[in-house]
Amino acid sequence: MAAPGDDGNGGPSRIPKDMKSLLQFCVQATQAEDPTTSADFSQMSDERKEWLEKALTDMSVSPVERMQLCVRVVKMEGDSDDGVEKKVTALEEITEWAEQIDFAIDFHKIGGFEILPVLLNSDVAELRWTCLDLIGTMTQNNPYCQAAVLEADLLPTLLQLLDSDLDPTVRTKALYAISCLSRENCEAQKVFVDKDGFSVLMRAMQADVEKLKIKSSFFLTHLCSNRPAYKDILCDIGMIDQLVGHLGEDHSQLHEHLMSALLMIVTDHSRAVAECRRPELQLHQLLKDRIQLVKDKEEFQEEEQYATQLLRIISEGDSTVDCGAR
Repeated sequence: MAAPGDDGNGGPSRIPKDMKSLLQFCVQATQAEDPTTSADFSQMSDERKEWLEKALTDMSVSPVERMQLCVRVVKMEGDSDDGVEKKVTALEEITEWAEQIDFAIDFHKIGGFEILPVLLNSDVAELRWTCLDLIGTMTQNNPYCQAAVLEADLLPTLLQLLDSDLDPTVRTKALYAISCLSRENCEAQKVFVDKDGFSVLMRAMQADVEKLKIKSSFFLTHLCSNRPAYKDILCDIGMIDQLVGHLGEDHSQLHEHLMSALLMIVTDHSRAVAECRRPELQLHQLLKDRIQLVKDKEEFQEEEQYATQLLRIISEGDSTVDCGAR
């Protein structure tokens, strides 16, 4: 019989963390049984009683002990197919615990962060992206873990993975981790800027990965909404040219996010407005054509609003421009 917390193969078994999880666990484990069997505990077989009692006991397991077990699995297992599977399972459980801020802090306090650099540099893409998912979960709205990740100097590694990893899922998860780490954290944003993070973000938007482009645009909008000073940096590196260039490509879901980012950059920023007015960009015509393309189409309503506002801002003082207002 496997030891408590062990799946019988050397990896950690999943433990229900609350009553809802336990009920789901019970349903899944008894699906193959006769549906007419009574659920009355007194009528259960001894084997089923023992199983249910163990499940209830396991609910009181210590999160710290579970995370320590998972860390040991990550450290001890190799990179064979079986070893990778066990590591991924362990990391996913840690990530589930880390959704609660206190447990994420506990993970750092028990020395769990020592596995992060090794995983981020693993040759196995799945281990890299699972680790990045864990970092994002831990740092989201968690100032303690944000500070701990910065102290461990992991942000440069995250930027490197976003910039040059060959696996698109790794790159997308790296951006997720960077976003969670940087939100409402001035120190993280300072490191991001010092490490030329906006250029990395700019290159990420050039990738042939739609999801990465969308998330990059969204992150860019968020940064500019909180720190208007970043708009000068974006003008310096040619971000406006790139955004307009992408808007000239075949129409897609991405364009709504590009419009939002560009609108945020030009709002209350005269230099960005002047950049958008450069004749070679032909942005005026592009916006007018786009407004006509998406007009009265409910699925593109927000994009139409962004385009209309953007056209109005860059056309102020030009009475000949029709901003597409209905």
